[in-house]
Amino acid sequence: MRDPARGARDDGRGPRGGSCLRVDAHGAFDHAAALATLAAHAVDGLHRLDLEAGTFTRWVTIGDAPHLVTTSLDSAGASLGTTAQDAAVHVELVRRTEHFFDLAADLGPVDAHLGADPLFAAQVRQRPGLRITRFRPPFEAVICTVLGQQVSLSAGRLFAGRLVAAYGAEPPSEAADAAVSAGARAAADDTDPAGGTDPADGTDPAGGLDGAGLRLFPIPAELAAVPVDELRAAVGLTGSRARTVHEAAVLCAEDGGGEELPERSALADVHGIGAWTLDHLDLRARTDVDVLPASDAVLRRTLAALDPSADRARIASWSPHRGYAAARLWAFGL
Repeated sequence: MRDPARGARDDGRGPRGGSCLRVDAHGAFDHAAALATLAAHAVDGLHRLDLEAGTFTRWVTIGDAPHLVTTSLDSAGASLGTTAQDAAVHVELVRRTEHFFDLAADLGPVDAHLGADPLFAAQVRQRPGLRITRFRPPFEAVICTVLGQQVSLSAGRLFAGRLVAAYGAEPPSEAADAAVSAGARAAADDTDPAGGTDPADGTDPAGGLDGAGLRLFPIPAELAAVPVDELRAAVGLTGSRARTVHEAAVLCAEDGGGEELPERSALADVHGIGAWTLDHLDLRARTDVDVLPASDAVLRRTLAALDPSADRARIASWSPHRGYAAARLWAFGL
């Protein structure tokens, strides 16, 4: 992994329109695939996605402080507009952005390996830079993955939206006020010929700093305190699924407070969590790039449509890059 400070820069505008950071990808970046993944998983009330502009806005909590962040994706990486002014927070935002969008990975060996298989050869040529999109903090990843078990993507988003509406927190007033002020300054800069623009694509990510209607994902301790029956009724879950959410919240509250994912073995002991959830978390929340969720229905259908003869040996041949093979299989449907 490269140093989080490498490939990132501040554009120098400072507080006029909020802080503006640039995070360059290590090589090509298929940002269209990342945006399509965001569109499939973004939650109303938690995220704001503008596909036309290529921007993704949410509150990001670092330590105990929430910061509004608008991420603008392009073929060379990501531009960040944020209310945060602290340099240490900027370093952490860069680190998370590199992790969320896999921007630090060197895909040369990956694409060479997967491109040797006829199943991926044309796609690798046509879509270089197809990376693993993660985008969720650890506890949010656990709960939203659980809510997406054995249901459609739209149903999973619906459950997550209800959970955020019921138990997500409003950002502190000082953080919300800072976001409004930064957005207003950025809007004023749009009329200032000296205001400057992002060097990569001519846009100003700070201009998208609008947190209206967005909430913070609940912290583990708060969700763990909600009775299972109340959780079931508020989100519209089955009793079994509500129990899984509750037990996962208790585990995360007791194991680092949600800052890191619990060990796979600990998550496996939670009622209702099986291989599909564990594999998805390994791929989309940890850094395991050699996991392919074999039980995923979309992956199974895509692989059967592309090559019905593909077997376990064929999948094993994609190691040690099976996570990227999964990302490419999902991308066939994007």
